[in-house]
Amino acid sequence: MHGCMATTTTMRTTMTEFRDIYADVDHARAYDQLVRCEDYQGNLGRYIRVNADLSRARVLDMGSGTGRVAALMADACQSLTICDRATAMLAVARERLPAHVRIDVADNTALPYGDGSFDVVTAGWSFGHATEWLPDIWRTNVRAAVDEMLRVLAPGGIAIIFETLGSGVVHPAPPTDNLRACYAIFEDEYGFARTALATDYQFESAAEAARLTAFFFGVAMDSTVQPDGRAIVPEWTGAWQVRRARV
Repeated sequence: MHGCMATTTTMRTTMTEFRDIYADVDHARAYDQLVRCEDYQGNLGRYIRVNADLSRARVLDMGSGTGRVAALMADACQSLTICDRATAMLAVARERLPAHVRIDVADNTALPYGDGSFDVVTAGWSFGHATEWLPDIWRTNVRAAVDEMLRVLAPGGIAIIFETLGSGVVHPAPPTDNLRACYAIFEDEYGFARTALATDYQFESAAEAARLTAFFFGVAMDSTVQPDGRAIVPEWTGAWQVRRARV
């Protein structure tokens, strides 16, 4: 599920409020309205299409939330399964995604799938939550989630992780020390390669930008109003990928 960490002291400083958002269907719908405005450039979908052959792929989206990443793949792959432990978020995903998508309630660290079951496994803005929600054991949790991701990945398959590299900032960078350490685990321990993607928000107006960003981030974020009245809020996303060797 998507979760842009706070980048300044005026924004949310803990993930408690995010956890509450993910647990309530009405809040989940408002959250989905926000993330539908993200990445108006289309860079996330482009990254997936360039790096993963979806045409005959069995795809799993871990920590799928309202189906933000899954929606980019639903019509292009052979089969799509999504999972999350937040049932409110999955209820919104069911409204959003095609009927053929399988939806399971499952934790990232204990996936109910067999070894090598999927050709493409994605996880968007999900693993990083552990750095705030589980401050004493987040490293163990992140490693367990990545281990599960790679366990269910078929030989020759690709695993892709998306996490925040900053909201409302000019240059991409991990917004917290714990996230920096989390991303080092992806890269140094598991061999994931990172790419920074511009995934800016585009809102219909400055008023909509203020309303939706205040709902999620705790304060209204500054936006740049375009000649047509639409408002842009900068966002950076890190994309990490690794391929499992063929047997």
